[in-house]
Amino acid sequence: MDPSEEIYSLIAESRSLERHGDIAASIRQAQRACHMAKLHADTEGEATALNALAYAHIRLGHYEQARKFCQQVLILSGAEASSRVDALLNLGICAGETNDLDALEDSCAQVIDLSRQIGYHRALIRGLHTLSCMVYMPRGQFTLALAIDEEALNIAKTQGQMDLAWGPLLTMSYVQWLLGQQSLARARLAELQQAAAPESLGDGYWHYIQANLALEVGEVEQARHLFTRTLSIAEANGISENLFLARLGMSRLYRVLQDAPTAFAWANEALAIVQRSGYHHLQAQALIERSRAAWAMVDLANAEADLRAAIALLAPQRLDFDLAVATLLLAALLQQQNHPEAPMVCQEAFSRLLRGGFAFLADRERAIVSPLILQGLKSAEPSIVEASKSLVQHLQKVMPPPLKITTLGGWRIQAGSRRVDSQLLHQRRAGELLALLLISPGRCLPVDQAMDVLWPDKDPASAQPLLYHATSILRRALEPDLPDKFPCRYLRVEDGKVALILPPDSVVDYEIFLRHIRQEEWDAALSCYGGVFLPEYRYVDWAEAQRRWLVQNYQRALLIRAAIWLSEGQFQQTLDACYRILADEPWQEQAVLLGMQACIGLGNLTDALRLYRNLEKVLHTELGVEPQTELQALYHFLQKR
Repeated sequence: MDPSEEIYSLIAESRSLERHGDIAASIRQAQRACHMAKLHADTEGEATALNALAYAHIRLGHYEQARKFCQQVLILSGAEASSRVDALLNLGICAGETNDLDALEDSCAQVIDLSRQIGYHRALIRGLHTLSCMVYMPRGQFTLALAIDEEALNIAKTQGQMDLAWGPLLTMSYVQWLLGQQSLARARLAELQQAAAPESLGDGYWHYIQANLALEVGEVEQARHLFTRTLSIAEANGISENLFLARLGMSRLYRVLQDAPTAFAWANEALAIVQRSGYHHLQAQALIERSRAAWAMVDLANAEADLRAAIALLAPQRLDFDLAVATLLLAALLQQQNHPEAPMVCQEAFSRLLRGGFAFLADRERAIVSPLILQGLKSAEPSIVEASKSLVQHLQKVMPPPLKITTLGGWRIQAGSRRVDSQLLHQRRAGELLALLLISPGRCLPVDQAMDVLWPDKDPASAQPLLYHATSILRRALEPDLPDKFPCRYLRVEDGKVALILPPDSVVDYEIFLRHIRQEEWDAALSCYGGVFLPEYRYVDWAEAQRRWLVQNYQRALLIRAAIWLSEGQFQQTLDACYRILADEPWQEQAVLLGMQACIGLGNLTDALRLYRNLEKVLHTELGVEPQTELQALYHFLQKR
């Protein structure tokens, strides 16, 4: 092999190993390429190998070593050489990860301009992505971050540089998770899973984001599995960023599990990892997480100290998103202690939320924000009252957590990760109102019609306060942290109508079931049918039509699936399905026919004959008819055997 070809083959292998998370092997191959380039006086090859070496060391948090390699590249390379562009970007990354975001932003701008000038698409993609994930995202400029990484991804696709696609996909899914856009985040994560190499940084992030999404909808065991996998990936690749994220995730998990001491220990480990690298942004995130654990342990002094330390690290770099989080938590913590500084910090927190467009954070932390708002509205300081009013207005525009509504087999409702108290639904007909709205066209009813259905024996004047009580309880069930007199975002009563509002990503189980039926996905339909529609209201007339419609579709799916199982020779499954149908409709002749054929397949003629006789009795007693001809013929045939 030509020496130049061998050098670049080693460099390509080094880059591939780095993407796959084998940093030690990546460094070895880059060192070999560098040594060979020196022997053959190939300065561009040497510069390219040094860049690969620098980036591998960046992954390990070895910034000084990486800088030395980049400085050597700048000496070796020409003014418009691609290796020079890569070195400038690597130097910018080192600056960003050692707390100089302004220098990183300048480097990215320089790299992007120079890359466009010389047509170096690989560096252009990396420069755009670095600007998005290391400058715009940490500063909370989420719209810019998404737009810049969208451009980077499009260039990667059009230029055939798909090995770089995982970076933009990672940032976009991360930002969408932060913004609470779960469906968009999951769509990007599906793409990221295809683009990220196993055991790599991207693979670690994929598991980390998926775990957080699971945690936010209450799927704790799924989150535990994903965080544990994040940890094993991090231990395998040794990348400091993965090592940090894995521990931060485990801290969140144990905080949700209400094991604050374990959560504190994991946050402490995360902090130790990033303290070694000196990266202030991640240190602040670890401090915020550790403060939450300390707060849960009622160690208020250390919780406050960690939040103040985080703010001190975040403020100089204008890391506005995490700064808003830390300030908000500090305000709530100080107010809990009746600290004289609480009103001032509260005003600062609200101002940060409003300036940064982070009102969704207040919604996510509604349990601690609502008391702050109520206190702020009562303040003697006009500026605090105004900030509180402004935040309330913004909160009303924030989409609430999606609802996961289960009706088949009984009420189970989840708002985000919070389980709705089902006992509240049994008070003052709140659950009946919810069910009635669910099955109404557009999930909306005129007030008069709702009252007439729920209280048919009451005149409008008597029913009006009953509807008010039902809506009040339903409102409290769906948004328990909502202050009094604040409008509920799930329930709207205005213009003579009452309406249920389901946010994006909400799911209603019977709608999913019916969609599977329409698409002839019989197994999926059967798996999500958990029982009859709201057995709590088994005897109310308005629910009966919906219940029968769902039961009929369930039996239809069972019949079709039973026929398929029979054709496949799965006789016991066929028979079980037929028995389930006959338990509800003992006169269902097709189920008896399939059941008899399944019994024949199992060699059980006695049960086959019993199925027919039971049917014959039911039809004669209830309808005064005989079984269909085909069934009679089969019965007589079996009698002769």
